[in-house]
Amino acid sequence: MAFSALRTLSGSRNSASRRRPRAPLRPGAEVLEGRQLLSTLVVDNNPADQAPYTTIQAAVDAAESGDTISVAPGIYTEQVTVPVAKNNLTIVSQQLGAAEIAAPATLTGAPDIVRISANAVTLENFTISGPSDGIEAGVRIDRGGSATVRDNLITQIYGSIFGAGQGVGVLIRGGNGTISDNTITQYEKAGIVADGASSSAGIAGNLVVGVGPTDVIGQNGIQISNGAHGSIVNNDVSQNIYSPQEYVAAGILLFNAAPTTVVANTATQNDVGILVSGTKGATLFNNDLSDSTFDGIELRDGTTYTVVSSNHSHDNQLDGIYIDATAMNNTITRNVLMQNGNLDAEDLSTGTGTAGTANTWSKNALTTSSPSSLHG
Repeated sequence: MAFSALRTLSGSRNSASRRRPRAPLRPGAEVLEGRQLLSTLVVDNNPADQAPYTTIQAAVDAAESGDTISVAPGIYTEQVTVPVAKNNLTIVSQQLGAAEIAAPATLTGAPDIVRISANAVTLENFTISGPSDGIEAGVRIDRGGSATVRDNLITQIYGSIFGAGQGVGVLIRGGNGTISDNTITQYEKAGIVADGASSSAGIAGNLVVGVGPTDVIGQNGIQISNGAHGSIVNNDVSQNIYSPQEYVAAGILLFNAAPTTVVANTATQNDVGILVSGTKGATLFNNDLSDSTFDGIELRDGTTYTVVSSNHSHDNQLDGIYIDATAMNNTITRNVLMQNGNLDAEDLSTGTGTAGTANTWSKNALTTSSPSSLHG
């Protein structure tokens, strides 16, 4: 009886003759032709481990787009180049800081420890170190490449002659970079630089520490320059000081930059906390600037249409905010300027703005200024 009931239920369905014929199933193998599975390539230079790759460069050369290169702890004395065709690679130290990419004593080819020209590359968790003669960068992103560089220690980026005018922790020139949560120390010229009109950078959460007072070179912690643009957010920048004070070192420098936002950074013990030179349309918001040998914030050299808002500039040896005679049409509002050694605010421009300057000042908290009514 049970079997008969099942047959009755089955018979109640549409008969096969009333259905549309079903095409035979075919696996879609043609869609997968030429496609490769993503791989993890392991690098380990300890002979006892018998890893398939003993250098990072060998793994990069063997990798396909989208692969991960996982690097075991150890010191890897080599230069690493990620060429244009090697897109979407992830190159990661297995343990934070435990895999060190150390510059050879003599560099060959590009004067960088790591050079990235591919797109969407991630470089993560390494120690990257010099020194090396002629070194220009610890990490360079160029030739239209793009990369995320995060959670690395980048240090000792200088040559045998400290003061040669080069040596940058991370250099973006002709590429795009997301530079986040790195510690960058003992660089020669600058910690992080994005330079050139085809360059852009998102720079966030980094600790950037110069060598302190030096008479050899004027260092800059973070620099956006010569038409580059980007955002500089929540970084801690210090110890960029040129001790003869013939030149000015800056914690954060915008030099002839395209519109760039500088938000929620701490800059302490630099010649100038934030220096904006020859730049149009920058935004400086909610930064803390202190203990500068000159000024907390400077606008100079034709800087225009820049908004300086809600910053705290205090305990600097000269001014909290200084604006030279050529910087015009800028807006300075809601800043707290206090306990600065010369003036809390100084504006040398002349025009139809606040107190006869060429800029608009409003709702600033300050005690001393020139002209005297820059609180707005």
